[in-house]
Amino acid sequence: IKSKWKILPRDQCEGIKKYIVGLIIKLSSNSESSERERVYLSKLNIILVQIVKHEWPRNWPTFITDIVGASMTNKSLCQNNMMILKLLSEEVFDFSSGQMTQMKAKHLKDVMCGE
Repeated sequence: IKSKWKILPRDQCEGIKKYIVGLIIKLSSNSESSERERVYLSKLNIILVQIVKHEWPRNWPTFITDIVGASMTNKSLCQNNMMILKLLSEEVFDFSSGQMTQMKAKHLKDVMCGE
């Protein structure tokens, strides 16, 4: 995702995104499966954050709205969504140097603060 995402066809990007989101929702909707698959879920969260860094806000403008809306479903899903937002904010605000251009990092920071 870090190096090949931009060269993939849009339909493949959308398919991968939907697949990862679906897996995360499935695993984190139930507190038992969330706990049992904690390591796998954390890896999926990291993958989703990498996707979001490429897709949001241009190709996925509703990401924040989507994740906030999904958080209202149940406590377990809400906890995982908070973890995703934490990972994203760490990536954008703390570790953005060297991983994305300054302009891209500033844009994501501005959009995130605006949301």
